[in-house]
Amino acid sequence: MKKKQSASGIFFSMFLRAVVVILAIVIVCLIFALVRSLIHGKSEKEGTTGNTGVVASENQSDPLLTAQKTEATTEAPQVDFGIKIAVLNGTETNGLAGAWREKLNGQGYTSVEAGNYKEVTENSKIYVLKEGKGLELSGYFAGSTVETGNFNPEDTDVDIKDLDVIIVIGTKDDILSVN
Repeated sequence: MKKKQSASGIFFSMFLRAVVVILAIVIVCLIFALVRSLIHGKSEKEGTTGNTGVVASENQSDPLLTAQKTEATTEAPQVDFGIKIAVLNGTETNGLAGAWREKLNGQGYTSVEAGNYKEVTENSKIYVLKEGKGLELSGYFAGSTVETGNFNPEDTDVDIKDLDVIIVIGTKDDILSVN
């Protein structure tokens, strides 16, 4: 013998079933969105390490990424990750040019050499040896100046032949010393 349910009992039973179904749909949608964002995030990181973009860093306190631009431009310079760069240590901190080479490699620049500069300098200097090359690099070095033209090869231990840009790192951009 079957018991008859009241109208309110039927209503609450149907209501509970509807809530369970809705929650199941929401959970499936959230799982789908999570998987999609993980796949999309992974493909973005892999796709931006080449010549198409800059890899975003998860560490926003990175001095390389938080350096202020020194010159305001109305048009953003074109980024060329294939330019040939020499990073020269113009400080007394050992390994600084190598650290900056690694930072620039991590940003997508593929041809970066490290070396030493003959003098200690306070502000970084960017020497553009080939017109229009590497102007965007000033954004990485706070207080840097950009100079076009010749660089004296006797000022460094690096062969500057065929380089597009030379960066002399000053003490203001010393990312290895604790200030």
